Amino acid sequence: MVNNFKISNMEFSDVNEAKEIWHNQYKRYCDNSSFPSFWKNDKESVERFLNWKIKNNNAIVAKLDNKVVGFLAYDVFPFHGENSAFCPAIGHAVVEEYKERVYLELYKSISHEWVKKNIFNHLWTIFFNDVKLKNVLFELGYGSYLIDAFNDSNISSSEKSICEIRKATIENIDVLYELVEESNEYYESAPLFLKRDKYSKEEIKAFIVKNNVFIAWDKELPIGFINLSINEDNDVINMAVKNCGLIDEIGAYIKLEYRNKKVGIHLLKRVNDYCRENNIPYIHVDFETANLYGNKFWKKYFDPMLLSMRRPINRDINKA
Repeated sequence: MVNNFKISNMEFSDVNEAKEIWHNQYKRYCDNSSFPSFWKNDKESVERFLNWKIKNNNAIVAKLDNKVVGFLAYDVFPFHGENSAFCPAIGHAVVEEYKERVYLELYKSISHEWVKKNIFNHLWTIFFNDVKLKNVLFELGYGSYLIDAFNDSNISSSEKSICEIRKATIENIDVLYELVEESNEYYESAPLFLKRDKYSKEEIKAFIVKNNVFIAWDKELPIGFINLSINEDNDVINMAVKNCGLIDEIGAYIKLEYRNKKVGIHLLKRVNDYCRENNIPYIHVDFETANLYGNKFWKKYFDPMLLSMRRPINRDINKA
């Protein structure tokens, strides 16, 4: 039997069915104690997100016999200077029975509209353990780009430290600035090829004042840092929750000659201890899959939850 799926703009009357499909999908792929449990029962966030996308005409739905079997909602924004379409993890779900076919129909429909508007950079975030969807996107030409991972503030280590971890103060502005500049050079090198934001010394000062920046020292030599901020609200894009620790913005960095010497775990343990002391239940980190050192390190201590995938479309298609 051939099923005929109908793809159309999502309407407000479709939201209840759509959010049930999303929650079933979340429970299927994210039933792990390290993931924030908040999203298992939260109905309002998905509903608000979909209503917002419907108002902006940025949501489509797949139906079979007038019943919703899948949906896709997205944003359009500049990414590294290029107009891009982005579908977050909260912005799509399909019933398991028709998974591959419906996802292909949804993407075929919406990608046609994106390319007509000269949007050639397509990004999706999916649940990390959703192998079926990962394979669908891989065969369409998507590649891994970014991972969001969580830990439930339960990191321990018996490794002996070669360094001392101290919280950064205003007196460390120059030290941190130089380390951040060095980390930017690392991200621009192969195989990452990632241009990160440049920060002024005033911005570095603001990080020290507002966040919790910890610097690793080998005697009087600064050899690395890690930055921890605290999430002020639930975030539907990276699935972090209010009062979650975020290793974000300037992130973390260790000088190349000090890697594989347990500096990273001692920086991370200092962050973990801070979170436990301040009743912060989760720690979130995101990292590029092309960051060979970071990819290996973070996966040792965090559970991957989300995988962002990217497909660049050939730019000459609309000139044909």
